[in-house]
Amino acid sequence: MDISKYLIIPIVTVSSLQCGHKHTPSNNMGALKSTDTALILKTEEANPLKGKPITAKQLIIPGKSIGQTKVDESMETVFERFGRPDSSDAAMGSSRAVWYDNHNKAGYKTSIFARHNYNGNNEVFQHIRKILVTSPYFRTTEGIGCGSTLSQIRKYYTLKQGNSYKQNGKPIDVYNDVAKGISFEIDPAFDKCVAVLVHKPNDEGSANINMH
Repeated sequence: MDISKYLIIPIVTVSSLQCGHKHTPSNNMGALKSTDTALILKTEEANPLKGKPITAKQLIIPGKSIGQTKVDESMETVFERFGRPDSSDAAMGSSRAVWYDNHNKAGYKTSIFARHNYNGNNEVFQHIRKILVTSPYFRTTEGIGCGSTLSQIRKYYTLKQGNSYKQNGKPIDVYNDVAKGISFEIDPAFDKCVAVLVHKPNDEGSANINMH
């Protein structure tokens, strides 16, 4: 994914790809300005890009893509675009890879979950099933993204609350619009979005995958 301003049988895991490929990370991560998540939550402007045109590299398309990273895209192309991930894990034909802005865990994060299309086309490669970003750089056509309030998001999406999780000991609520293929992680203490996730429309299984 041009985060922009943010397998082959036998199966090749993410870790082996890391060792075998010495890609130079592109400048895609430059779009993701390093900052603590709390700064996003406390910002008075829910949409820091308000009034500015949303480019293709920034666009969140529910059910399809975030920036240049697309659902169903091969992970091979993602590694070529981003370089080696900052962390990864793999098991049972699935994998998750994470990139941090400036390789700093306190910065914005892009996380991608992929798995094999067993008994399907191109089954030798892992294909993206879910994409997560925490940078407010990425926006939907309505201007929705990280920093948006839950009430703002509800104006455009039919949300159903999913599983919650804890981040640094604090609860984070997850809201899914499964039909459209988009989810939002909300910090209830600030009533603001801290992560946006995209998956295939009507894919309940992918909607409920824990990306953390």
